[in-house]
Amino acid sequence: MRVLVAAIVLVIWTSASLAETRIALVIGVGEYDALRPLKNPRNDARSMDETLYDLGFQVDMVTDRDLGRLRRALDQFAEDASEADLAVVYFAGHGMEVDGENLLFARDAAAGSIDDLKATALPLADVVAAVSEARAGLLLIDACRTDAFGVPLADATRGAFSLEAAISPGLGRIGRADRLVYAFAAAPGQGALDGEGDNSPFAAALLRHLGTGGLELRTALTLVQQDVYDRTRGVQLPYVESGLPGLYFVSRASSDLPERERLLLAMAEIDDTVRQDVERVASAADVPLAPLYGALIGSDLATLDRQQRSDKLTEAASAFAQVRDELRTLRSGDDRVTDLRQQAEEQLALGAFETARAKLTEAAEIDATSRDTLKANLLERTLSEAATHYLNGGAAQAELRYQLALADYEKALALFAEVDTDLIPPEARQQQLAALGAVGRINVTTGNLPDAAKAFETQLALSQTASERHPDDTDLHLAHALSRDNLGDVLLEQGRITDAFEHYRAGHALREDLAAQSPEDEEVKFALSNSYERLGRIHQRQGDLAAAETHFRDKHRLGTRMVASQPDGHRWQRDLSISDERLGDILLERGDLEGALSHYKASLARMIPVRDAQPDNHELKRFTSITLDRIGDVYALQNRLPEARDKFEDSLALRTALTATDPANADWQYILGISHERLGDILTRMDDIPAATAAYEAKHAIISRLSATDPTNVRWLRDLSVADERLGRLAHDRGDLDAAMAYYQSSLDRMTPLRDASPTDMELNRFLSFTQDHLAGVLMDKGETDAALDLYRNSLKLREKLVATDPRNGDWRFVLGISHELIGNAYMRLAAHDEAVAAYRQELSVMSVLLEQDPGNPRWRRVVAITEENLGDAHLAAGDPAAALEQYRSSLARMSRARDADPHDLATQRFTAVTLRKIGEAHMAAGATGAARTAFSDSLAITRRLVEADPMNGRWQRDQLVAYKGLIEAGDDASATIRLALNAADEMQELGVLAPSDEPIVHAIRQRLETLDE
Repeated sequence: MRVLVAAIVLVIWTSASLAETRIALVIGVGEYDALRPLKNPRNDARSMDETLYDLGFQVDMVTDRDLGRLRRALDQFAEDASEADLAVVYFAGHGMEVDGENLLFARDAAAGSIDDLKATALPLADVVAAVSEARAGLLLIDACRTDAFGVPLADATRGAFSLEAAISPGLGRIGRADRLVYAFAAAPGQGALDGEGDNSPFAAALLRHLGTGGLELRTALTLVQQDVYDRTRGVQLPYVESGLPGLYFVSRASSDLPERERLLLAMAEIDDTVRQDVERVASAADVPLAPLYGALIGSDLATLDRQQRSDKLTEAASAFAQVRDELRTLRSGDDRVTDLRQQAEEQLALGAFETARAKLTEAAEIDATSRDTLKANLLERTLSEAATHYLNGGAAQAELRYQLALADYEKALALFAEVDTDLIPPEARQQQLAALGAVGRINVTTGNLPDAAKAFETQLALSQTASERHPDDTDLHLAHALSRDNLGDVLLEQGRITDAFEHYRAGHALREDLAAQSPEDEEVKFALSNSYERLGRIHQRQGDLAAAETHFRDKHRLGTRMVASQPDGHRWQRDLSISDERLGDILLERGDLEGALSHYKASLARMIPVRDAQPDNHELKRFTSITLDRIGDVYALQNRLPEARDKFEDSLALRTALTATDPANADWQYILGISHERLGDILTRMDDIPAATAAYEAKHAIISRLSATDPTNVRWLRDLSVADERLGRLAHDRGDLDAAMAYYQSSLDRMTPLRDASPTDMELNRFLSFTQDHLAGVLMDKGETDAALDLYRNSLKLREKLVATDPRNGDWRFVLGISHELIGNAYMRLAAHDEAVAAYRQELSVMSVLLEQDPGNPRWRRVVAITEENLGDAHLAAGDPAAALEQYRSSLARMSRARDADPHDLATQRFTAVTLRKIGEAHMAAGATGAARTAFSDSLAITRRLVEADPMNGRWQRDQLVAYKGLIEAGDDASATIRLALNAADEMQELGVLAPSDEPIVHAIRQRLETLDE
């Protein structure tokens, strides 16, 4: 690197002539036989060789020599030094202090033991002796690099690791020596960086600063020290010790110091306390040291106390980061301006503010001379800047830095708003709409639904206007439909189901029109498939399973046609897989577990080849994990608990692997928590309480970490409360009421401030009401009945407020009915049957409104029927079987009509069987055993058909067993009936669906058989 001209003299006496004899020995060792190799020492040696040669030195360079050859080179150097005015030794390689002695290592250094190490090393004292032969000497020791023994240090330094306590990392202090200057790359006992570029930080600083004009040698080395310290962000500070008797100048030529050198010299005067403050703030803000030193040096430090100084540093760090980011993103259309801005960014990082401002001023002058052109290109420039902010927002969103992303998206949108809407070209318009969509989705993710709704409303208004102005632009019409969906999603999340449905329906109508106009347009077909899915989901939410199934089957048929035309089309294979999953959801809700399982397995079978063909597509792995969860859910309902656990563990393994690829991905962390929760649920049912607790705690830990990164994220805080409630439920189930109360109270304490901060967020109010219900349940078990009822009533008030804000919201009215039910259940436990009857009547009144609003809704028909059963149960417990029968019969009539209307709805058939069984129990209480036998027999007939359809459904198997028991208790003492019941129990045992709670029923039936045999 012959970068310094020969006229610059490294070190000369003030009275010496240019005819002085100057010699140098340059040593670089990077290849070691037994020690860890180094990347840069040979580069450093070559660079120093070239520089010293240009300065008129007679240089001998040796690289990767063994100890014998290195000693011969040193002996020859010592002989030559006796005739030299100035001698310089530069060493780059491994070195350390061993037993108090500083050692440098040649290529063949041995590392078997301390004795081997010392015997094969070159003592630094020998190098000092050689240099001392000259009239003046300079030692530049760039040693103590990456751990010599193969265990890398965290900062990849040139330091050493101890074989024994006798080895010290780094070199030891030498002390002053007459006529010599020592410059070590790092402080005594500290390691030195090997460097990420072609040279180590120490070597690079030497090459930059030793030739600075007009500086005395020790001042030049001060520049080297501070430069290394700054560029390594405080990790490395070189050590200099001088024993020169007089002044030595790097160059006799006098010149003004550049701004960078002036800053470095000023930094050397900063005391350690200030230095610590700068390093702390720089580390926290992830900014270089130099800009902060520059800001402080330009301030009046004498008037600042430490807190004020810290505040000023923090302010400077924030300002620097903002300017740096803007310089990186605001690229000009003029290459000269872009280059100057990049240079300014580099100078700012070095603390050279004057130089940076000069570069920016030069850039501004270029822009000023092109002002007319800029005016002509204002539209292009504005849209270009908007596009840059849009892209930057996407980059921040990819890092899940939501607030940064929002800031950039908002800047982009502000720029788009400056342009006349008619002048925005299609590509830019799509970016504008996409930015609004991104703002909306980020706000949904962080739980800010009002702002999400505003963004999507703006997106809808713009897309609708644009599509009306450009009726032939299919992309704008699709964007209009998508904005409808986006807004509908938020409204649905807010519980405004009717409004959401209207937007979904409008978006679907747009896509149907587009499909009719462009029947071969694949993008239109795909959009139509998505709207089928949305409509199906909202019908499912409303309880209209028939309508939901129709839409899902429309989606399935479209996907089937597209897959047939594109057998290798992964996009449509995935979409068809989603259709199977949605149909599985419908069948699951209808109670057709085998049918649901068949669709889920079909969905998985379609997805796996798509996933395997795109191994880097992590979203496909995520989708596969969801389908595994669905299969696990079915197995859990069938009481096939080990198989359910296996599926949940498979899903957990997939999500664990996903998270490992990108630990910062909050969404993947979130679904990993959900997997732990699902696994905990099934382990709880398997009575593996320690494992279930561990699973729930794992979920709690994940969501806690997410919440800590963004304390404003309502979604995560709400899910953290769910995690608390799961742990509370587990504690409640095992009888640890105090622990359960602590978990539920923690959930309540977390959600209450969120609700108070957003009192109009009805979903938060809804969630808070459930938390109060859980806590009330613990209080009931602790015998604190009054406190429990107070909580139930508080929950009731919250839900009454929900219903008042939107009386047509079926979900909110449904949970209001649940409040009355829970109060009724509490009274039932207290044997306060009259109060329970009153509460259940309130429940029936609330639930009946649902059916009045939508008489054809099968979900509400079932809800009202269940409520009538609750009231019947209360009448029966109060000793009024006639009133109970009236309610049971009303419930049966409703469900019989529903069953006849949809004979494939197995869940309704099962409900009918349960109601018949309860009618039998009411007849038994009234002494009408004949009527009871008829009811039990009818119930048994239905449950037997259900069991034949799905023998693995543990719930249906138990219903059959209970119906047998009722029939036997009603006087059907035929041993054949009893043996059929026992055979059913044996089958349950063989299939693994006989739960511990079923054992008393089996025992009672066996006793009855024994009585008959006697």
